[in-house]
Amino acid sequence: SQGGWEISVGTAGTKGAQPQTLEVDGLILATPARRNPALLNEVDPTLAEDFSKIPYGSCALVSFGFLREQIAHSLDGFGFVVPSIENRQILSCSFSSIKYTNRAPDGHVLLRAFVGGACQGELIDLDDEQLQKLVLRELADLLAITGQPMLRHVTRQIQAMPQYYLGHEQLVERIEKRADQLPNFALASNVLHGIGIPNCIQAGEKAAEKLNDYLFATASSAKVALGSCS
Repeated sequence: SQGGWEISVGTAGTKGAQPQTLEVDGLILATPARRNPALLNEVDPTLAEDFSKIPYGSCALVSFGFLREQIAHSLDGFGFVVPSIENRQILSCSFSSIKYTNRAPDGHVLLRAFVGGACQGELIDLDDEQLQKLVLRELADLLAITGQPMLRHVTRQIQAMPQYYLGHEQLVERIEKRADQLPNFALASNVLHGIGIPNCIQAGEKAAEKLNDYLFATASSAKVALGSCS
């Protein structure tokens, strides 16, 4: 809309409810890239098409709780990432209770392993029991674990991981250049400059600062124009 944005907010899960239209001065788009083509197609078809070129992968997270005495490994770190040359069926493992306090009672350890990704996406189609057996076998070998876990939990993140393939940086530069041409609009997403939590926080802060500067400048210009007419 003139000087702002009109957003149609859906009501998924509410039977018979009608979408709500919001009028806002500025907009920060922080949705997954795979959602953006549908959101932006009427605004900027080229920008929408560029977002559609970013592929996504899925993964499963398998969490186990153990007694510390069941694990011979020193756990002297926050976890590990498995290189593809190892031909393992897990991508990485986070020592969650080492990395974050209060994740497990004293004398216990919480481990969280990642399975699937772009290269082994078929593994997330295994049922929970199969995934647990697979991960337990891998972790027992890598961390010298004995016995069975006291806690087991499986979650799946479908199409949740943007893939930074060759040429991604150039694609993001093109996306940001197009986005800069839209008034009072900013992007914040794990698809831009990193998928980690610090990267997402930085992207959000940058988007907020950009929009704040634009809106402040617009408001200041309006006050100057109003004053000159008095």
